[in-house]
Amino acid sequence: MQEFAIAAPTTEEITRVGVLGIGAGITGAVEGVIISMAPKLGALEPIASWGALLGVPAVGVAGALLTKGILSDLSLGIAAGGAAILGYTMPAMLQEFTLHRAPANSQGQLNAGQGVKQLSAGPLGAPARAQAAGARSVVEF
Repeated sequence: MQEFAIAAPTTEEITRVGVLGIGAGITGAVEGVIISMAPKLGALEPIASWGALLGVPAVGVAGALLTKGILSDLSLGIAAGGAAILGYTMPAMLQEFTLHRAPANSQGQLNAGQGVKQLSAGPLGAPARAQAAGARSVVEF
Protein backbone atom coordinates (compact mmCIF):
# COMPACT_ATOMS: atom_id res chain seq x y z
CA MET A 1 0.00 0.00 0.00
CA GLN A 2 1.29 3.43 -0.92
CA GLU A 3 1.32 6.21 1.61
CA PHE A 4 -0.43 9.50 1.11
CA ALA A 5 1.37 12.65 2.07
CA ILE A 6 0.97 16.35 1.44
CA ALA A 7 4.21 18.17 0.72
CA ALA A 8 5.24 21.56 -0.54
CA PRO A 9 5.62 21.62 -4.32
CA THR A 10 9.02 21.96 -5.88
CA THR A 11 9.99 24.85 -8.13
CA GLU A 12 9.80 22.54 -11.14
CA GLU A 13 6.24 21.49 -10.28
CA ILE A 14 5.13 25.09 -9.78
CA THR A 15 6.70 26.09 -13.09
CA ARG A 16 5.02 23.19 -14.88
CA VAL A 17 1.56 24.07 -13.53
CA GLY A 18 2.10 27.75 -14.35
CA VAL A 19 3.19 27.02 -17.91
CA LEU A 20 0.23 24.65 -18.40
CA GLY A 21 -2.15 27.37 -17.17
CA ILE A 22 -0.57 30.02 -19.39
CA GLY A 23 -0.80 27.72 -22.43
CA ALA A 24 -4.45 26.91 -21.74
CA GLY A 25 -5.35 30.56 -21.05
CA ILE A 26 -3.71 31.92 -24.18
CA THR A 27 -5.28 29.14 -26.24
CA GLY A 28 -8.73 29.96 -24.86
CA ALA A 29 -8.33 33.65 -25.64
CA VAL A 30 -7.06 33.09 -29.18
CA GLU A 31 -9.66 30.46 -30.02
CA GLY A 32 -12.40 32.65 -28.54
CA VAL A 33 -11.39 35.48 -30.87
CA ILE A 34 -11.28 33.12 -33.86
CA ILE A 35 -14.69 31.62 -33.09
CA SER A 36 -16.27 35.04 -32.50
CA MET A 37 -14.79 36.41 -35.76
CA ALA A 38 -15.72 33.36 -37.85
CA PRO A 39 -19.30 34.48 -38.70
CA LYS A 40 -17.87 37.65 -40.30
CA LEU A 41 -15.77 35.57 -42.71
CA GLY A 42 -18.76 34.48 -44.78
CA ALA A 43 -18.03 31.30 -46.73
CA LEU A 44 -14.87 30.69 -44.71
CA GLU A 45 -16.78 30.45 -41.42
CA PRO A 46 -16.91 26.62 -41.24
CA ILE A 47 -13.26 26.31 -42.19
CA ALA A 48 -12.13 28.86 -39.59
CA SER A 49 -14.32 27.60 -36.77
CA TRP A 50 -13.97 23.84 -37.28
CA GLY A 51 -10.30 24.23 -38.24
CA ALA A 52 -9.53 26.06 -35.03
CA LEU A 53 -11.64 23.75 -32.89
CA LEU A 54 -10.06 20.58 -34.24
CA GLY A 55 -6.62 21.82 -35.27
CA VAL A 56 -5.47 23.53 -32.07
CA PRO A 57 -5.86 20.48 -29.80
CA ALA A 58 -4.19 18.29 -32.44
CA VAL A 59 -1.21 20.65 -32.69
CA GLY A 60 -1.01 20.79 -28.89
CA VAL A 61 -1.00 17.00 -28.56
CA ALA A 62 1.66 16.68 -31.26
CA GLY A 63 3.81 19.30 -29.55
CA ALA A 64 3.40 17.63 -26.16
CA LEU A 65 4.43 14.26 -27.55
CA LEU A 66 7.33 15.46 -29.70
CA THR A 67 9.03 17.93 -27.33
CA LYS A 68 10.51 17.78 -23.86
CA GLY A 69 10.65 20.10 -20.90
CA ILE A 70 8.87 23.42 -20.77
CA LEU A 71 7.82 23.26 -24.45
CA SER A 72 6.09 19.95 -23.76
CA ASP A 73 4.29 21.51 -20.81
CA LEU A 74 3.23 24.52 -22.88
CA SER A 75 1.97 22.23 -25.66
CA LEU A 76 0.07 20.18 -23.09
CA GLY A 77 -1.61 23.39 -21.89
CA ILE A 78 -2.49 24.26 -25.50
CA ALA A 79 -3.99 20.80 -26.00
CA ALA A 80 -5.97 21.09 -22.74
CA GLY A 81 -7.25 24.58 -23.56
CA GLY A 82 -8.19 23.56 -27.10
CA ALA A 83 -9.98 20.45 -25.88
CA ALA A 84 -11.90 22.52 -23.33
CA ILE A 85 -13.03 25.01 -25.99
CA LEU A 86 -13.96 22.12 -28.30
CA GLY A 87 -16.03 20.48 -25.57
CA TYR A 88 -17.74 23.76 -24.71
CA THR A 89 -18.72 24.67 -28.27
CA MET A 90 -19.43 21.22 -29.70
CA PRO A 91 -23.12 20.98 -28.64
CA ALA A 92 -23.95 24.32 -30.28
CA MET A 93 -21.92 23.48 -33.40
CA LEU A 94 -23.62 20.11 -33.84
CA GLN A 95 -27.07 21.72 -33.75
CA GLU A 96 -26.36 22.92 -37.30
CA PHE A 97 -26.61 19.32 -38.48
CA THR A 98 -29.94 18.44 -36.89
CA LEU A 99 -32.97 18.36 -39.13
CA HIS A 100 -36.16 20.13 -38.13
CA ARG A 101 -39.29 18.29 -39.04
CA ALA A 102 -42.70 19.91 -39.20
CA PRO A 103 -45.38 18.34 -36.97
CA ALA A 104 -47.68 15.90 -38.71
CA ASN A 105 -51.22 14.72 -38.02
CA SER A 106 -52.16 11.13 -37.11
CA GLN A 107 -51.94 10.00 -40.77
CA GLY A 108 -48.38 11.31 -41.05
CA GLN A 109 -49.38 14.22 -43.29
CA LEU A 110 -48.57 17.86 -42.71
CA ASN A 111 -51.42 19.96 -41.45
CA ALA A 112 -52.23 23.12 -43.40
CA GLY A 113 -50.05 26.02 -42.35
CA GLN A 114 -47.73 23.97 -40.14
CA GLY A 115 -44.16 24.17 -41.35
CA VAL A 116 -45.20 24.78 -44.96
CA LYS A 117 -45.48 28.19 -46.60
CA GLN A 118 -48.83 28.40 -48.37
CA LEU A 119 -48.68 30.14 -51.77
CA SER A 120 -51.70 31.72 -53.39
CA ALA A 121 -53.25 29.67 -56.19
CA GLY A 122 -53.45 30.55 -59.88
CA PRO A 123 -51.25 32.47 -62.28
CA LEU A 124 -51.81 35.75 -60.45
CA GLY A 125 -50.11 34.43 -57.34
CA ALA A 126 -46.55 34.72 -58.71
CA PRO A 127 -46.80 38.33 -59.96
CA ALA A 128 -48.42 39.42 -56.71
CA ARG A 129 -45.60 37.79 -54.72
CA ALA A 130 -42.95 39.40 -56.95
CA GLN A 131 -44.59 42.82 -56.56
CA ALA A 132 -44.78 42.45 -52.78
CA ALA A 133 -41.12 41.36 -52.62
CA GLY A 134 -40.12 44.33 -54.80
CA ALA A 135 -42.01 46.75 -52.60
CA ARG A 136 -40.18 45.43 -49.53
CA SER A 137 -36.77 45.72 -51.17
CA VAL A 138 -37.15 49.36 -52.33
CA VAL A 139 -35.41 51.84 -50.06
CA GLU A 140 -36.87 55.34 -50.01
CA PHE A 141 -34.62 58.36 -49.48
